[in-house]
Amino acid sequence: MSDNDRAYEEEYMRVCGCEISGKEVRLAAVGLTDQGDLELLRLKTTRIELVDDTSEADLRSFLADLQAFSREHEIDTFVIKTRAKKGRMAGGAVSFKIETLIQLVEDCQTRFVSPVALAHFAKKDLDAYPEKLPVYLKNAFLSGAYALTKKGFLT
Repeated sequence: MSDNDRAYEEEYMRVCGCEISGKEVRLAAVGLTDQGDLELLRLKTTRIELVDDTSEADLRSFLADLQAFSREHEIDTFVIKTRAKKGRMAGGAVSFKIETLIQLVEDCQTRFVSPVALAHFAKKDLDAYPEKLPVYLKNAFLSGAYALTKKGFLT
């Protein structure tokens, strides 16, 4: 694939920034306008909850919901804000199950971005947040925006 083809592909990709919190994943689908500006896609579904992480049926249902979401909104890549694996701010077992289920969505890639990288990006590279961005979607939006604007991140 030539650099021009790759640039074209990245330019028209839709990514979904994800923040895992408790028993849910918060989803912000982000794309680029024809002018190259970041655009938060206004969607009905912005959260998917894993009701019972010990139920095989609920795990399969959660994965099916993610699969349907990615197909319906033409998502190419999920970008997950990472969480600590140990220590005071560590993610819980349920959140790591959710992370795994996201990685299992067919025909989608999964990338990870650190909270430190997102904080730096928000301060230095982001001009503004989209109008009417719900507070609970801020980190999910940042993850998607970071992926689309950082050269080479998606390749």
